[in-house]
Amino acid sequence: MKKKSALAMVSGLAALALAATVGSAFAMGGHHGGHHRGGDMKFALLAHAAGVSGETIHSTFKGDSTLKTDFQNLRAAKKAADACIIAGACNNNEIANLANAQSALTQEKLNDWQKIFASAPNKAAAASLESQLQQLNQQKHQLIRQAFNSSNGSTTTTPSTQQ
Repeated sequence: MKKKSALAMVSGLAALALAATVGSAFAMGGHHGGHHRGGDMKFALLAHAAGVSGETIHSTFKGDSTLKTDFQNLRAAKKAADACIIAGACNNNEIANLANAQSALTQEKLNDWQKIFASAPNKAAAASLESQLQQLNQQKHQLIRQAFNSSNGSTTTTPSTQQ
């Protein structure tokens, strides 16, 4: 019975995380040209909590011509690295070029996010949401560990009740 309870809680947290991700995507009006992937979705969610509009986020990234160049450079470096890896004939240049292109793109995206948050009207709300998301993530990991431990014969499945 405890196993089912832990698995139900893990499922519930996973559904909550999915709802937060999907909700932020809908709030932004969908996908904007590849600029909001991975950690960017978290920043978008936090920016919305801070009172920044989806249009402001979109226009910041859309207006950054360096970002477009960085994406093109990353695609080219990735294609070259993939080809040399598959051929088994890479030298350090292809790998270094890929790493440099990834780094340049990440730096430019973070600069844009910094500009967005610099003018956010309610940064405290974003900080509060970030703290709550971290707590949920910790609880999720604890529940997952408990679920896997209980499936291995362990009987400790008491979840923490942080609220």
